[in-house]
Amino acid sequence: MKRAQWFEFEDLPWVPRVIRDGGTDLLDLGFSLTKFYRPLAPALRDAIDESRCESIVDLCSGGGGGALAMRSELLAHGHDSVRWELSDRYPNDAAIARVRALADPSVTYASEPVDAMQAPATDRRALRTMFGALHHFTPAQVRSIFAAHIEARAPFAFFDVAASPALRRLPWPLAPVALSINMALLFVGSLLLVPLVRPFRLSRLLATYVIPLIPALVAWDGTVSALRAYAPEELLEIARSIPGAECYRLRSESAGPALFITAVPA
Repeated sequence: MKRAQWFEFEDLPWVPRVIRDGGTDLLDLGFSLTKFYRPLAPALRDAIDESRCESIVDLCSGGGGGALAMRSELLAHGHDSVRWELSDRYPNDAAIARVRALADPSVTYASEPVDAMQAPATDRRALRTMFGALHHFTPAQVRSIFAAHIEARAPFAFFDVAASPALRRLPWPLAPVALSINMALLFVGSLLLVPLVRPFRLSRLLATYVIPLIPALVAWDGTVSALRAYAPEELLEIARSIPGAECYRLRSESAGPALFITAVPA
């Protein structure tokens, strides 16, 4: 199977916030429980050190799970002087509450919408990050995001799910069976994990156990994410095609089901 750009409900503007936020909160909980991004923490530490950044601007933060988990990894290794600013096109109320509950002025979550496709990359002292979001964009959009940063000589470090080699090798006739099994597992897993999501939201329980819209969103979006996922060599090919990329140190690798691409001006 080749990479497929199917739609995800999370991207659609008409999806009610309680459903979208419930889905992103649940996905972030899954990433947190599995320590999904931990193997990639050294890549972020290297990007911070090489770029000598003073702050991190996180795009497409969603429920904030990826950024906050990686921030914890950095703090554990002494990177406590970097400021974090989380943001999203659809700011997540529960994530904003979680960030405020930290009562730490070095980490904030913007309450106003920030579109990654329009976010300026003009502050060379700020490292731009994304966690679990790059696959939402088409190759042309990924190129535009990379190009905006490279044109501004700004560093970036993006982390995401990696394309599954097994799924890429799967013949299309077998795809419906594999994808259906994956959707069923995500649906059942959602029913089990929703009570663990914090802060508590009655609306989240209603949208899970009365009308299971959140599990349905997670089942579909989580499965489609696997189809949309990039491979490291695909991201490097996109980045290297941009004028000015030859003046960057580009690195993209995978670690299990996760991958990263870092770009720091040479």
